[in-house]
Amino acid sequence: MNKDNINTVAHRWLNSYLKPEHICIDATCGNGNDTLFLAQRSSKVYGFDIQQQAIENTQKRCEKMTNVELFQMSHDLMEDVVHESVDCVIFNFGYLPKADPSIITLPHTSLKAVKSAMNLLRVGGVLVLCCYVGHPGGQEETDQIDEWILHQKAELLFTYRQDRPAAPILKILKKDA
Repeated sequence: MNKDNINTVAHRWLNSYLKPEHICIDATCGNGNDTLFLAQRSSKVYGFDIQQQAIENTQKRCEKMTNVELFQMSHDLMEDVVHESVDCVIFNFGYLPKADPSIITLPHTSLKAVKSAMNLLRVGGVLVLCCYVGHPGGQEETDQIDEWILHQKAELLFTYRQDRPAAPILKILKKDA
């Protein structure tokens, strides 16, 4: 039985990929765990979240980091502020842990955001998708992202899912062209 949560597995995988010169995006800052992880291993991290609480949580967690730039805005607008190629984009879809579970990522904005992320990724860059199917709208969001993946010039490098009903799903893609 798989017991590691998908965030632990994603970080373990990224630990061998990330380089100090990499530029990364945390498309869903949440409590700042991914942002801090990326900031400790790369030269720059852009972070996005629509909730002020998430931005504040991330600022607090990353207060000693000088290579983090946060935006309180929807992740589907990342191309409006990021004007350089990036090496890694990570998404944790769903809702902010320990906050209002009715404020969730939505299929149409999440799909637009992963398209934007793929546009920003350099060839060889990775897209990390942590999909949560156990909340209302989560399965629909995951299904739309899965359909989109089928038509990308990208290699599915890794998938992971705990062995339990409605477990989150981790997918890591590498941009091929």
